[in-house]
Amino acid sequence: MFHRFSTWWRALSVVLLSLATVTWPSAAHAETTPVFTLEHQSAIALLSAQGSGRFSASLNFNGNGTATTVQVSLYPHVVARSQLAPIISGTGETTPSIATTGNFSLTCVSHGRATFSIDVITTTATGKSSNCESRRAQLHVRCSAQGCDGVYPISYSVTTSDRTQTTWSLLSIQSGAVLRPLRVNLIADVEPPSLDHLRSATAVLNALARFTQTPLTITADYRVLSALQSSSIRDDVVFRDAYEKLLASPLHRAVSAPPSNIDFAGLVANGLGTQVNQQLALSTTILRQVTGRYADSPVVLHGDVTSSELSALAAVHVSDVVLPESSLASAPSSTLEWGAPFRVSTSSSMSILATDGPLNELINDRAINAGRRAVLTIDTLAFLHFEAPNAPQTRSVTVEISPARTTAAFINDLLGAIKTNPFIVASSLTPSFSSSLVGADGAPSTRVLVNPVVSTWSALNVSSLLEVIGQINSFNQAIASTTVANTLSTAVAQAEITGSPQQRQDAVSAADTTLNNQLSNISVDPSAITLAGSGTSLPVTILSKSKYAVTAVVHLVTDRLRFPKGNSQVVTLDASTKSLQFSTSSPHGTDLTLQIVVTTPNDQLVLARTAIQVRIAGNSVVGYLLTFASLLVLAVWWIRTYRRTSKGRHAR
Repeated sequence: MFHRFSTWWRALSVVLLSLATVTWPSAAHAETTPVFTLEHQSAIALLSAQGSGRFSASLNFNGNGTATTVQVSLYPHVVARSQLAPIISGTGETTPSIATTGNFSLTCVSHGRATFSIDVITTTATGKSSNCESRRAQLHVRCSAQGCDGVYPISYSVTTSDRTQTTWSLLSIQSGAVLRPLRVNLIADVEPPSLDHLRSATAVLNALARFTQTPLTITADYRVLSALQSSSIRDDVVFRDAYEKLLASPLHRAVSAPPSNIDFAGLVANGLGTQVNQQLALSTTILRQVTGRYADSPVVLHGDVTSSELSALAAVHVSDVVLPESSLASAPSSTLEWGAPFRVSTSSSMSILATDGPLNELINDRAINAGRRAVLTIDTLAFLHFEAPNAPQTRSVTVEISPARTTAAFINDLLGAIKTNPFIVASSLTPSFSSSLVGADGAPSTRVLVNPVVSTWSALNVSSLLEVIGQINSFNQAIASTTVANTLSTAVAQAEITGSPQQRQDAVSAADTTLNNQLSNISVDPSAITLAGSGTSLPVTILSKSKYAVTAVVHLVTDRLRFPKGNSQVVTLDASTKSLQFSTSSPHGTDLTLQIVVTTPNDQLVLARTAIQVRIAGNSVVGYLLTFASLLVLAVWWIRTYRRTSKGRHAR
């Protein structure tokens, strides 16, 4: 009996443990699921002359939103940029709130979403409720109507039957006039990662394109443009169309943006200074071919930029440059001395703008949902305005938007809010480089770069790169396909990189392989040729698998044949086979080996080479003897036949 009870108890224990194993992970997972997300919030509350204003918010609930209470709290306005970090990260304020709505219920939840209004008042509330709150939601700010301007942390606390969740945001309050809004330079940075996220990146480009009246800057990267130009894949074509559509507005300007690992300083130091200009021209050339648009003069740089690189760019007359603030010894965003272009001592004629690092991170942080990220971005920009609202000169901040790291929903919220925000105004990039702004508003006129270790080049790097540059330039001049020419030019441009000599040599070899893949399409028919005799034509057949026309020169090399009309001919290879005829004279010997060399028109690159056997009939001693013997046999036969015929006649 005891044995039976023990067995039953063990079985029950196993069942209970199994149930616990199944349910505990689910419970833990449920505990980490957020109750709600902040889908949208007005970035600004505009106070009337009577000291009252209103803003709206939309919450998206993961459940059905029933039995939910909300409390909105306002905290002292931000006085230092460092105070923004805990709001953005979600840890929030530690100081007491200055105003709170108290708990209220939402009565308009539909499909898990509710939009409601909150009044900001300094005296007495006016207007009507939005009919979503169970009672009027008010934030009573104790300040004069003209002294409330600033950016305030704000929290949303939502309580369900068993949980409370708090989300942090920002709110700008405006009462007075804005004399000099902050100029915001928005750069859509279309780099190769966009090609790895084609559909979402295409949606971002289409969202940007819809804001035709908002100035934008779009980067032109030859790696992206060349890949798009040569592709017929549907998603690539759609992305290319979106890129072209984005540049349709005259307020959307393109600028060159070479890859971050290009060694401009190394090119100049090793006698390849002309390639610096080629790096920039390649992007602008393909941009014009793909979109029909020309690029503006500024150049956007990425990575660690050195003073030597800026000097190399200045030597090819680049006057305006955007670089990441991480390239500077002191990041402008960590100081109050920002907002103006500057120079470096080695390139005194160049105006430079630095991107805002923290804003770049915020804008491209997909871990923050689109609505909350947009309002955090707008109000961070508003705070930057409040750092010097009465600055004598217009200040600017430059930020980069990565289509690969953001979403179309964020773009719609961000640009939609910029259009109506009084503290900031979107701007084209070029005006912010004005020399009159260098050193304006107390910003330093000269900044110091952090110079990383300069890469070294081997002699093999230089010689092999020079060789492949010459070969590709020669081939590009001979072909009728701009797409293939751009692919080859891009391959060689990507070999001009920083790093170790071996890394650079590998990149040069990759460019050489790309060229050889094209050369493998051209060949010479190696079949033996029989030449009947002096004065006859020698046939040569060139084979081509290229899907584009190639202009070439066919050279015949031998010392045993003469070519009265020349031993070379220009030919356009626009079909799978091309036959040529070469007039010959004075052949020597019974047969010979003929070298056939096919080159580009400037003879700098061999497209194909082969050796074929040529048999010469009728010119040798043996040939003459055989001919004489044949004639002799024929004559003997004819004489004997004639004699027999004559004898027969006499007998009759």
